[in-house]
Amino acid sequence: MTGSIARRIFTDQEFARRWQAFRRIMTESEVDLAVLVDADTISYLSGFAGAHSSFQALIVPADNEPVHVLRYAEELAFLSASWLDMPAFYNDWDNPVVLTARLARKLVPRIRRVGIEKASSHLSARRYEQLLAEWTGALGVDLSEAIEWLRLVKSGEEIEQHRKAAAVVQKGLEAGIAATRPGATEREIAGAIAATLAQAGADTPLPGSIASGGRPRDFDTQLGDRTVEPGNLVRLEVANSVHGYWARLARTVSLGAPGAETAELYERMRRAQEEQIALLVPGAVPSDLDELVRSRMPVGIWAMQLSGFALACHACWACGSDFGRFWIVRGEHRLLAASMVFCMSLAASPGLSVADTVVVSEQGGQYLTTYPRDLIVVE
Repeated sequence: MTGSIARRIFTDQEFARRWQAFRRIMTESEVDLAVLVDADTISYLSGFAGAHSSFQALIVPADNEPVHVLRYAEELAFLSASWLDMPAFYNDWDNPVVLTARLARKLVPRIRRVGIEKASSHLSARRYEQLLAEWTGALGVDLSEAIEWLRLVKSGEEIEQHRKAAAVVQKGLEAGIAATRPGATEREIAGAIAATLAQAGADTPLPGSIASGGRPRDFDTQLGDRTVEPGNLVRLEVANSVHGYWARLARTVSLGAPGAETAELYERMRRAQEEQIALLVPGAVPSDLDELVRSRMPVGIWAMQLSGFALACHACWACGSDFGRFWIVRGEHRLLAASMVFCMSLAASPGLSVADTVVVSEQGGQYLTTYPRDLIVVE
């Protein structure tokens, strides 16, 4: 197997670990092959995923080498980046789903049970039907939950990538705080963050979320034109990745001294979160952790319904898709495991927010982002 870019990021031992774990999933599920179409899963196993706008698949026979099916235009990118070295390229006039199904049948002539990812947004109902139509009598076996857990529990090499992302977003936050002053626009603050992220090694220059004045409770805000004014609270939320591994960091800036009630509420929120993070140990129950911070906060001031979410290897956004969803939220009773990485995030009216990236350990949550957690006051 070759692939210079993938090997500059991770060792061969790391990829071997991932593949051994995935092969165990296939054996335990008693599948003849797996056909994976989720871009994040493919990236996790190969170090490379093609464009999300084009169909791709990773065909994994139980007793043979995997084959990565990609659009022909991505040949050079695959050859320079992937840890794998068995591609199959399709042309723009081909039906790539049918081509994939027939190639899988050629590699495994008698397909009885095939592993798939039903939870992936990349596997539409139509694609699923097209695949099974080519495998008469085959049973589709959902591997989603096992693959999800495999990706959520991190190796030391993966945590190091999260740590690099944490350092990058912290630099972005520092640039945003330096640019936050009366008369600055949200776009100017975003520009300072974006330039710093690009120079620091982030996967994209996307600055995250900047909201001020009456907008800090808008958590999916688009970039705004608002001018920051004295007395405003400004929420700076910087989320970005390094090699697909994410970190997220949020702080609140007050332009001028905040009122006593606002300052007290922020301290209450900060202390509650620190108590919660100290309990991020293997075996902890997410629902209980979420209830802890709710019990420490006044009723009716919450701006979000969760207090944390797991980070993995995602190409597009910090929390990935529903495929990899593991939240610190009411009703989630799956136990935490060592080496899971979380963004712990609390937000409350009137626009207060604090978030850090942490890793689960026997000693409690270990901070990967290390920026001071006080309410930031800019005079």
